[in-house]
Amino acid sequence: MEQNLTLKIPGEWVEGLPKEELALQQIFRLGIARYKVERALQLYRDGVGSIGYIAEKLGLDKQDLIREARLQELSPDYSEQTVSEELVE
Repeated sequence: MEQNLTLKIPGEWVEGLPKEELALQQIFRLGIARYKVERALQLYRDGVGSIGYIAEKLGLDKQDLIREARLQELSPDYSEQTVSEELVE
């Protein structure tokens, strides 16, 4: 599903960036992906749910989110079921 958005952003944010639509779409997509990861990790820190639960709700890959958590020195809790699932993959 596509959605048209109109945003006003500071000129210095786009200084030196290509003006092609595909390049700008990629930049926007990368920014959204990074935002979702940061949001997910904050929700995890706040105790909203498990890494798996949060990843599912935000449409993120659980393994990628676990790697990101470790990079930020967060140690996700593991249940026996999660460990069993990890060993199967």
